[in-house]
Amino acid sequence: MNEKIKQSRRAFLKGGLALSAMGLAPAVLAKSSDNAAIQWDETFDVVVVGSGLAGTCAAIRAKENGANNTIIIEKMPVLGGTSAISGLNFSVVNSHLQKAQGIEDSAALFAEDISKAGGYQNHRDLTLKMADTTTRVLPWAIERGCRFHDKLKSLGGHSVPRTLYPVNGGGKGILRPLRRFYTQDLQGEIRRRVKFDKLHLNAQGEVMGIQVREQYFFDPNLGNDDRENTTGTIKHYRVTKGVVMAVGGYSRDVEFRAMEFPNIRDYIPTTTHRGATAGALKSLVSAGAQTVHLSLMRFAFDIPTEDLQWGALVDPKTGQRFISEKNNRQVVAEAICNIMDRNDGRFPLNIYDQDGIDNFHDKQRLHLALEEGMMVKYDSIEALARGESIDLAGLEATLKRYNEDALAGKDSQFGKDMGALKQVSVKRAPFYAIKARPKFNYTQGGVLINENAQVINRDTAQPIKGLYACGEATGGLFGRIRLTACSCPDAFAFGVIAGEQVAKA
Repeated sequence: MNEKIKQSRRAFLKGGLALSAMGLAPAVLAKSSDNAAIQWDETFDVVVVGSGLAGTCAAIRAKENGANNTIIIEKMPVLGGTSAISGLNFSVVNSHLQKAQGIEDSAALFAEDISKAGGYQNHRDLTLKMADTTTRVLPWAIERGCRFHDKLKSLGGHSVPRTLYPVNGGGKGILRPLRRFYTQDLQGEIRRRVKFDKLHLNAQGEVMGIQVREQYFFDPNLGNDDRENTTGTIKHYRVTKGVVMAVGGYSRDVEFRAMEFPNIRDYIPTTTHRGATAGALKSLVSAGAQTVHLSLMRFAFDIPTEDLQWGALVDPKTGQRFISEKNNRQVVAEAICNIMDRNDGRFPLNIYDQDGIDNFHDKQRLHLALEEGMMVKYDSIEALARGESIDLAGLEATLKRYNEDALAGKDSQFGKDMGALKQVSVKRAPFYAIKARPKFNYTQGGVLINENAQVINRDTAQPIKGLYACGEATGGLFGRIRLTACSCPDAFAFGVIAGEQVAKA
C-alpha cells in the first residue's frame, strides 16, 4: 500500500477514534458514507415530519410563503398525534377577548409567568418569542377556520385571564379546519404510514434529505417499535429548502424514559398518543443536534392540581400522609411515584369531606370524576377505609392530627398553610376518595432551537442548515414545570415560525 495512503488511513482511524470518544463519530461517519450511494426517489421543497398542530401550522405557512412542493409525512395511520387527543387550551397575549374586557397583558408578562412556573430554567429568549408570536397567530388561525369560545379562562399560574378554548372538541376542533385548509385550499399532501428514519447530511453537515419507510405499520406490542419494527419500504426524499421536525415528545417510549426518569415506572399512565416514542429524537442527536431538558416531564391528574390541596393525600398501605397537598404538581407527582415504588404500583388516595368538595374551583371536572367513578362517595370514614382497603387505625390517626392542625391553621407535619385554606378539614360526612394518579402527559425536553426554529448543532453551537423543529419535539421553552395551557401556543407559534423560515431558505 502506498505510504501516503497508509499514513492517511492511520490518521483517519486515529481521528475517528478520538471523535468516537467524544460521542461525535456517528454524525460524521453518516455524512461521509451514506450520501455517496443515495438514489433519490423524490424531491420536495419542504418535508414536514409529524401531523400534529405544530407540523400542520408549519406546512401551511411553508406553502403560503412559496414552498409549494411541501409535504407532511406521518408514521401513524391516524393523523394529529397527541394534539388530536388534547384539550389544547390556547393562551394568547392581547387577544380580541382581552381587549374587549379591558385586560392589560403583554408578552413579557406571559413569559414571566412561564419562567416563574419553570423555576427560571427556561431559555427566556425562546419563551418571549413564543409569547409575542401568539398575538399574530390567533387571528391567522381564525382566518383559516379555527373557532374559539367567546370566554377567557382564568388558570392557575397566569397573572391575567388569557386562555381561549376551542369550539368543537379540543385539539380536533383546531386541527380539522387547519387540515381542511391545507389539503383543500392549498392542495397540500399528507402521507400516512411514512416513518422518518434519519437525516441525510452533506459533508458540510447541511440537510440534503431524509430516509423514510413507506407503508410502515406501527406495532404497539413491540418492546421498542423504533428498533424492532422492520416493516415498510425504504425511500429517500431530497429537499431543496429543508426539513421541519414536528415529531412530538417521547412519553410513550418506556425504555427511553426509564433511562431519563428512573422512578417513572411503566405503570404510570400517559395521556399521549401511542406513537410518542424517541426514535426521531435519537436520529436528530445522531445528526449532531443539541438537546436540552430531556429529564424534565409534566404530569396531570384526574382533577385539577389546584384542588388536591382541599384534602389529605395518604399512603393506602399505612393511611399516613406523606407530603403537603399544596405543593406544585411536579413535587406532588414525584412524591407519589416514590410511594408507588414502595407499594408495588398502588396509587395513593386523596381523601376529602364535604367542605373540601364544596371548595373545588373546577366543578365540571369534579362532576366528571364522580360520574365516571374515579371519585367515590362514602357515608363514613369506616366505609371509605373498607372500600379503599386502607388501614383504618392509621387513617383515623392521620385525620385526627390533620383536623387538629386545620383548626390551628398550621400543618405540623408538612407546613401546609391551613389558614389560607379556610381551615378546611376532613371530618364532615359524606367523605370522598380518589386515586392520586399522576399521568405522564408532556416532556419538556427535546432539541434546542433558536428564535427562527432552526435546530442548533451541539458541536458548533450554530444552526444546522436546512433543519427546523417545533412543538414538543423541541426543549427549553418551559423549564422544570410547564405552565398549564402552554403547549398549544408553543405549537402554534413555532409551527408558524418554522414554516415561514424554511420557505425562505
